[in-house]
Formats: sequence, C-alpha cells, structure tokens
Amino acid sequence: MTALLFVLVVIGVLALVTVPLMIAGTRRQQEIPPAVGGRKPLLGSTAQVWVSRGERVLRELTASLRDQPGFTTLSADAEQVVMELRVTARQVAELDHTIARIPVPDLEDERAALAAAIAEADGAPAQADLVRAHDAVSARLAAAARQRETRDALLAKMQATVMEFERARDELAELITGTTSALSPNTGAAADLTSRLDGLREGLVEVRRATDPEVGPSGQGHP
Repeated sequence: MTALLFVLVVIGVLALVTVPLMIAGTRRQQEIPPAVGGRKPLLGSTAQVWVSRGERVLRELTASLRDQPGFTTLSADAEQVVMELRVTARQVAELDHTIARIPVPDLEDERAALAAAIAEADGAPAQADLVRAHDAVSARLAAAARQRETRDALLAKMQATVMEFERARDELAELITGTTSALSPNTGAAADLTSRLDGLREGLVEVRRATDPEVGPSGQGHP
C-alpha cells in the first residue's frame, strides 16, 4: 500500500512538472511566425528597403515595450505588420522576376514592325498570320503592363505602411516619455496605436488579396 501511494505521488509530481512545460511549448509554437516562402527581394531593391525599415521599427518598438508588460498585444501586432511586409516583398520580387523575362523594348519594336507589315499586306494571304502575331505580341506587352501596375501598387502600399509604422513608433515613444508610471493598455492613445497597427496589417493583406488570387479569404496572407 505504501509503495502504491509512493508511485501515485511520483506520478502526480511528474504531471505537475510536465503539463506546464507542454503548455509552454505549445504556446511557443503558436507564437513562432510562419515561414515565408517564395523569391527573396534583391538586396537594395525598393521592397527590401521597406522591409528593412519595418524591421528596424519593430526592433525599436520591442525595446520600448520591454518594460511595459501590459502591451504584449501591441508587440504582437507590430510583429504581424512586419510579417506582412516580408510576404508582400516576396510577391514584389516574384513580379520583378516575371517582368524581367518580358523584353518590353524588343516587343514594342516587333509590334510596330508587324503593324507596318499588316498595312503593307492588305488583302494578301499572309495578313491573317501577321495579325495573329501582332495580337500575341500585344498580349505580352499588356501582361507586362498589368504586372508593373500590380508591383507598383504593392510598393506604394509598403511605403505607406512603413511610414505609418514609423509614426506609430514615434507616438509610442512620446507616450512613454510623457508618463511617470507604466503605460496602461486601456488608455485611449494606446488603443488607437493597437487599432492602427492592426489596420496596417489588414491593409497589406487587402492589397495583396486584390492582386494575388492565391491569397485566401481568411484575411491572412500566410498559412
């Protein structure tokens, strides 16, 4: 009976130690941001510069909030903004790669030459083939134009997001230096910052959803 009681006590102690560790491990797994796949933006490219600036803001925000335990939600929102910036930058990199494969100047010259040939071949048997060739070249040029427009829209959204992100960082610093005690997450200014960061993340998701049919309707740009 004593041996059985001892075994039960040992099992209970192990459960008390193991269960919290399992819960903590699960939470850590949930907090790890999902891996971002796809083509990386080139170093020095516009997309990479915006991501770099966003990551700097995140580091500074995290440092500012280190002694503000009530603002874990704000830190998490800031991390999500940077995650969406990275995803958007990779979409821009994919578009840049695709655009670079379309020789726009050569195609424009070819389309002009085909247009002239079509005019000269008025009524000739070859005219139909020349028209089909002209249409094919025009379609490639139109595709390149659409892709450039999409890329430019994504870059514009990244720029606006980072600048608003930097503004939020500066306002947070002002809040911290303007108070004599720890910030409260219930203050109106703090709630406004949290809402603004969430809006920045959603804005990036929305513009990517509008330009990429593979972005799901859940509002999340990554798995």
